[in-house]
Amino acid sequence: MERAIIHSDLTKSQINPNSLLDEYNHLLQEDIKKLLPSKTLLQAFCPVTGEKEVQDSFLKMGMQYQISQTLDNIYLSPRPTMEVLKRFNKESSARKFWMTELWPKTRVARQEKIILPQLEWVHGFIKQFSQERELLLVEYIPNHWGYYKSAMNLFAESHFTLVDPLFDPDIPNMDLQNSYITDEVTDSSMDAVFLFEALDRSVEPLDLLQKVFNSLKSGGLCFITCLLSSGFEVKMLGHKSEIFVPPERMNIFSYKGLKALIEKMNGFEILEFSTPSVLDIPNVIKHLDVINNPEFFKYIFKDREDPEILNSFQDFLQMNRLGTFGRLVLRKQ
Repeated sequence: MERAIIHSDLTKSQINPNSLLDEYNHLLQEDIKKLLPSKTLLQAFCPVTGEKEVQDSFLKMGMQYQISQTLDNIYLSPRPTMEVLKRFNKESSARKFWMTELWPKTRVARQEKIILPQLEWVHGFIKQFSQERELLLVEYIPNHWGYYKSAMNLFAESHFTLVDPLFDPDIPNMDLQNSYITDEVTDSSMDAVFLFEALDRSVEPLDLLQKVFNSLKSGGLCFITCLLSSGFEVKMLGHKSEIFVPPERMNIFSYKGLKALIEKMNGFEILEFSTPSVLDIPNVIKHLDVINNPEFFKYIFKDREDPEILNSFQDFLQMNRLGTFGRLVLRKQ
């Protein structure tokens, strides 16, 4: 099982400027109050073990996160159904703001620093394991069209399917002529599946993985990006970490939890599991004041003023899969 060490100059302000992010969060809190009344939400349990017991819980924007007893998975409960989630995303003022304001103003940075590097990662593995030129590709539960648009340039001869998109497909100037939108792919014909933070936002992540397995041909690849509750940022900041954004972040698995979820499928080989997080350390530095006894981290992150310490600590996190951002490659056996 491979792991990658990544160096990037990505900063959070490039993709989420404070002024835009503050407005988005304000709108999101209002949307949750209006569009997600308690009667529309259903109780959920650990998405891996199904256990009801929890070790702790906390609120974000009025919605409750639970921490599972056994694997430290963090999950939203109660949560919306898929139907309610789709309606929320289409009616949400916050999501409209993201599409029309935040995305256009950060699109270049997102494409350069996030989307294109991830698609180049995808391209490298596909070249290694497939000789096909006209690939059948599918992305599950996308909440924007950025990956689709960029993938159509990188995989120009391929056919791209979107399953259960959480955005309005009738957006002006949105060209979907090389794609079609559906709610299911079951014919075991796909060469590659993209789950870019899709497990995070899935109402039923195990069911989603089963759908992915069914849609892939033998030897097909599944590419996953996700956030991890076992990562340095979450372990240091706890519920004060800014990664908890309901209902977008419904499941935040631990390293062990995500491995256990995949193993339940009994048909995937994990080719790579990396945690190439580049924002853990900056996010922790930003919130050092909320950490109990932060003197050691203040010393190594600030007082020493030594970029080599930051770089080597980041390498340590990545080498040992201790980052908050994860990426995986699965191969259907």
